[in-house]
Amino acid sequence: MPNGDPSLLSALKALLIPMVKEAVAEALREQKSQLLPVYPEKVGIAQASEISGYSKNSLYQMHSKGQVPGALKVGGKLMFDTATLREWRDKGGNVA
Repeated sequence: MPNGDPSLLSALKALLIPMVKEAVAEALREQKSQLLPVYPEKVGIAQASEISGYSKNSLYQMHSKGQVPGALKVGGKLMFDTATLREWRDKGGNVA
């Protein structure tokens, strides 16, 4: 590396390092967004109760009868698709 003005080298470092860091970060964000699958937003029973207006017990009972759309067990936990739940609520929350 040729010897140069130390102040010039410091100025170049100060200018280039943040630019390179940002470029790398942006490339990683793009790569990550392309690799991750897109899942619908899911919520647990407490949030589903708030969204639907039904108690947690009512939702459990309705789910056991197949009456709540967008509900499924994930790892033993009951999860609800928020978009489906809101649509169901907006249509009156009647049994599916």
